[in-house]
Amino acid sequence: MALVVVSGRPCSGKSRASAELKELFKLKGLKVIVIDEPGLQLTRNESYKDSMNEKITRGRLKSTTERQINRNTIVILDSLNNIKGFRYELWCIARAAAARYCVLQCSAPEDAARAWNAARPAQQAYSEAVFKDLWSRYEEPDSRNRWDKPLFRVNGLEPEEADSVLQAVVESMTGNGAPQQGVAVAKQLQPTVATSNPVLSTTNLLHELDTAAQDVIGSVGAAQERAGSSAAGRVDLEQGVEPLFLHRHVNQAELRRHKRVFIKVATQNPGARVSSQAARKMFASFLQEQLQ
Repeated sequence: MALVVVSGRPCSGKSRASAELKELFKLKGLKVIVIDEPGLQLTRNESYKDSMNEKITRGRLKSTTERQINRNTIVILDSLNNIKGFRYELWCIARAAAARYCVLQCSAPEDAARAWNAARPAQQAYSEAVFKDLWSRYEEPDSRNRWDKPLFRVNGLEPEEADSVLQAVVESMTGNGAPQQGVAVAKQLQPTVATSNPVLSTTNLLHELDTAAQDVIGSVGAAQERAGSSAAGRVDLEQGVEPLFLHRHVNQAELRRHKRVFIKVATQNPGARVSSQAARKMFASFLQEQLQ
């Protein structure tokens, strides 16, 4: 399984490169899925007309990628992927799934990209404002970053060179881990403690940790509900457990994410035994540290 992140400015040849990559992978008998905005019923202008819509679009692309990645599928994410922080999140998804990963950057001169955009049907083209904004905000991939490598670059105006680069991507993602005639072979990423499956000692341990964490989350939720739109501030827990101090609103999705990470880390010790109060202390301390 593998994740290929296709990145580039508007109208730089990303969709064409993704389509060619898909065919090359299929020639090797591999299952391939391409994820893009049109496939999610998203239009370019609506998806990127402002920061809120762009955030929602990235969220949908990310969640779809996370659902589709598996042991038998090559996932090609065909989108702008223009924010380095977002590419890091995608790399984390690949790492959690123990998948191979690479970035394919497509580029083209601005005048050529504008010409390609103008040739599109009106409902599929970027408006001038959206095009200009996205073009200026693009954050170039850097192969020195672990979430941007291996990095392959394709020039949309040089199809012959592009063919060799795309073939190199396929060899990188399907190779056996050894260098192949100068091709950077993508290694299978290894999950960290926070993303690997927990080693459980007993069912009771998992139950105690889950119950204790949920009790703390319930106290946080009640405190935030009382505070309304303001930060909850001090959140008192049961006697013997240090209170929490919240300086911002923490939504339930974030609390659940911290709970999952805590349980995975806490269950790594096969011989662990904890009481209910000790589990609450552990999670409260963990949560305070993460929120700081």
